[in-house]
Amino acid sequence: MSLDNTVNVFILYGCTLSKERSSMRIVAATTDEEMLHTIIGAQILGGTMDYRGFSNMKGFEQFRAACRAGDVQYSNLDYGFVEQTENLMLPDCAKEPQFEKAYRLLNLSDHEFNAIRNGSLESLGEDRTRLILDKALSWAAQNYAGWDLYRHLRDELGMSNEEIGKAGFDLDEFYEDETADSAEYEVEADYGEEL
Repeated sequence: MSLDNTVNVFILYGCTLSKERSSMRIVAATTDEEMLHTIIGAQILGGTMDYRGFSNMKGFEQFRAACRAGDVQYSNLDYGFVEQTENLMLPDCAKEPQFEKAYRLLNLSDHEFNAIRNGSLESLGEDRTRLILDKALSWAAQNYAGWDLYRHLRDELGMSNEEIGKAGFDLDEFYEDETADSAEYEVEADYGEEL
């Protein structure tokens, strides 16, 4: 264990001689370096890994000597690769903003999560929600006009004709056009069938 009380995890991979990432498969993971050496020793004795270019008993003798001298160099391991990483525990979430956010989202109720995922303003206060919606409607009015504004309010914001009127938009003329457009389309469709 290191002085800052973090525990390291040693991950032993089996791989090709060139140690390509795509060839790696996990053989074992442990927080005990002595156990890691035991597992590596078993791999060398079994002929699946080499140490300093030697396999089986000759490679094991080389590895044993390095262990006894306290000078194991994982880079001398052939057909194997050792990765060392910090063993993160739940209190470590505070160290990393991404972990903290993911933990918070994982533990929200379904209702709260869906509100965030779908961009709902339900969790905001009523005054704050009204302010945001007013700004969104002002933006729409500045960037769209007439029929385009009406379509944006209907299609993108999902507002009903009644809600559009209550929001202060004078777009009544387009309510009728929407009905007339669908009637014209039906007449044209019928005309095409007669031909």
